[in-house]
Amino acid sequence: MTRTTALLLAFASSFTLLSSAAVAQPTGGFYSLSLGQPVAKAQPIVRGMLFNCNGATCTAGEGTSRPAIVCAAAAREFGPIASFTAGGEAFDAAALAKCNAKAKADTTQIVQR
Repeated sequence: MTRTTALLLAFASSFTLLSSAAVAQPTGGFYSLSLGQPVAKAQPIVRGMLFNCNGATCTAGEGTSRPAIVCAAAAREFGPIASFTAGGEAFDAAALAKCNAKAKADTTQIVQR
């Protein structure tokens, strides 16, 4: 009887640990962006973050950089961004223009070297 109880407790503990590990995994949707054209790779990596892209729409889990930096890096990698959302908050037109302009300025600097 004691062995059966110990076995049941071990099984219940294992199940609890496995189910909590599944909940702790990131969903990959903290950042969401739409582009003017489809992305060539389905899972590109930008600033160490894995993006999951389907056509011209990409999502990524939360990173350590500020959203404006992630947006500019994505614009450098993918091209102009039509819409960008971080944590459920969409960039307004001014923030989006700044994101796209910063990416263009950085690209120009690289070409001049």
